[in-house]
Amino acid sequence: MKHFKTIGAIFVILFFVSVATGLAKENDKDKILAQVGEYKLTLKQFNEQVKSLPPQLQMAIQRNPQLKKQLLDRWVQLTLMALEARKENFQNRPEVKKRIEDMTNALLAQHYMMENISNKAQVTDKEVKEYYNKHKSEFMQPAQVRARHILIKVPANATKKQWEEARKKALEIRAKLVKGESFSKLAQKYSDDPGSKTRGGDLGFFSKGQMVPEFEKAAFSLKKGEISQPVKTTFGYHIIKVEAQKPARQRSFKEVQQEIRQKLLREKQRKLRDKVIAELKKKYPVQVHEELLSQTPGMPNDSVHK
Repeated sequence: MKHFKTIGAIFVILFFVSVATGLAKENDKDKILAQVGEYKLTLKQFNEQVKSLPPQLQMAIQRNPQLKKQLLDRWVQLTLMALEARKENFQNRPEVKKRIEDMTNALLAQHYMMENISNKAQVTDKEVKEYYNKHKSEFMQPAQVRARHILIKVPANATKKQWEEARKKALEIRAKLVKGESFSKLAQKYSDDPGSKTRGGDLGFFSKGQMVPEFEKAAFSLKKGEISQPVKTTFGYHIIKVEAQKPARQRSFKEVQQEIRQKLLREKQRKLRDKVIAELKKKYPVQVHEELLSQTPGMPNDSVHK
């Protein structure tokens, strides 16, 4: 149901414009999927709306066909309420008229952009291949290791004695590992890293630059299956075991061609959009008063993120 809340919200917004502005029309040749008062929703319109959703939402609908019925029910509910709102002249309220205008502008801008920017920006196979040949260094996959670790954490501003106790505990655990005890089970029992503890200390594959320097240096110096001595970092002492290694390699053209195509397409669309906007600014007067932004309410503080 988590996906449905997101899909429902987006889908309702998509239909809201057509319902609220009276744009919902049917083709006599189309099958009527639903009708509420004078408003008709054809199967073709419904399917087009589904296709216009982001790919991940379309996949969610494919996995759960029942979502289609729920979306249809929402369209019916929305249209019923819109009809009653029109009867009570909600559309003539100043705040509602402004919202309708904003949503109409957004829809018009979307279609204008599709016709004059998205549909005109094209990337050829030749351009994709040429980019790959000229920028192969961008598609080098660095060396990676897959490692497990057990962290014996020390508190902030730990004393020398606390550090020594943590090291002693790490050595005791390492001795158990050397004797053949399961790294995964010992990690679940002793590790103070909540992120990997439940996975038996598994950190997955990582490349250089993703871990703190001391940890990274130790992990990349170990051989497959080797267990490190206690490694000191700002978090405490770690016992590391490397389970797999991947050498640096050049990613093939086949692997990255779609990635390149999307990159080039975005760049072409950006340039075309900038050109179109520049031309429109010459055609229509634009005034922006950025200094007024400082008078808007601030965002709430977030103690988690920087």
